[in-house]
Amino acid sequence: MSTTHLIITNQHGESRVELSEGYMWKVGRQDENDVVIPSEIVSRQHAMLQRAEDGTFYLIDMGSRNGSFVNGSRVSVPAALHDGDLISLGDTVIKFHCETTGAAPAAPEKKLTGNTTKAYFALNRTTLLVIDVRNFTVLTQKIDQGLLCQVIGTWFREAGAVLETRGSWAQKYIGDAIMSTWVHKHGSKPQELVEVLRALVELVRMTATLQARFGLQQPIRIGAGVNTGLASIGNAAGSGSLTDYTAMGDTVNAAFRLESATKDAGVDVLLGQETFEWLAEVTSPEPYFVARTVNLKGYERAASAWGAKFEDLEKFVEALPAA
Repeated sequence: MSTTHLIITNQHGESRVELSEGYMWKVGRQDENDVVIPSEIVSRQHAMLQRAEDGTFYLIDMGSRNGSFVNGSRVSVPAALHDGDLISLGDTVIKFHCETTGAAPAAPEKKLTGNTTKAYFALNRTTLLVIDVRNFTVLTQKIDQGLLCQVIGTWFREAGAVLETRGSWAQKYIGDAIMSTWVHKHGSKPQELVEVLRALVELVRMTATLQARFGLQQPIRIGAGVNTGLASIGNAAGSGSLTDYTAMGDTVNAAFRLESATKDAGVDVLLGQETFEWLAEVTSPEPYFVARTVNLKGYERAASAWGAKFEDLEKFVEALPAA
């Protein structure tokens, strides 16, 4: 059993918050947060705690005004937490405690359909969207650390809002990347894929605004991979309206590899073959997408995929018939 909690200390005294249930917690001064810190120095939505499938906790700064720190180091991308770590948010110090005393707790249930299911690893047809910031290492060397935290935090926060609006079942923030999951019920129509692509178009547009908003010398660029197929999905309910999930299998791995392969293919987004074929049931994706044969890392054989520049993706989405 994992006993995890926070000891929060500031001018209002000391308090304790249990993290025994859930997989994601928003932290900030607004009452809507899961962990509320009543301090004007703490941003309304300051940071987020996330628990991964393996039980590891991460702290994610959400573009806060004063930054988030772990043991004195500013957080720009999700930082893994360990027992005894000190988190600093404005004038508030949070001590993270995570003591393992046995088996990890069973994952909570999540409603995939109208009825709650207890199948933790259920095979479902799933579409994965993986978005990654291009040349992030170079970016960290050119931008002040404080500004970088604000840029990436803003990107995480606004991307999450777009994905939820477009029906994403859950999102995971991994370093400088986002993995978003759509779970398709039995008999789902291919129009659901349209929402995935519309979400990606909105993310591209939002990302394009960051340069002007933060006075950056260069634009923030992203790449994306979209893949559809069977995946093992875990039913993990989060705190409040938030959810976390377990998505495992070849479909998930290939989505990450497709995103990575966009660089060598000279495109901004790559669709897996099944995604393309399912999308073709709505309307022909050609000539917006061009066939590509790509080598995916870890795979012995080359894979068939369909690539496009973001400008062509946007034209394709705008030309789609109404649902």
